Amino acid sequence: MVRKMIWWTLSSASAALSIFFLFLGISLCRASFHLGHPHQFILTFFASNLIILVSAVILAGVIVRMIARLRHAQPPSGVNPSPD
Repeated sequence: MVRKMIWWTLSSASAALSIFFLFLGISLCRASFHLGHPHQFILTFFASNLIILVSAVILAGVIVRMIARLRHAQPPSGVNPSPD
């Protein structure tokens, strides 16, 4: 029971951090368009896209693991366990 609680807590924390960095990357990408120097724009734009990509991949991985865990926890429908 405690291990499940720890797993869900860590997964939720990972999802929350990924969402935070996803919004940070989007904000940084939008801010890069207001920079005056082309070199700074290019570096900031690609850095923000890297932040967005990494956080989106981590978020997708956490969601897939959560769905797999929920599906594994539910007993299959239509199957009655035989009493022993």
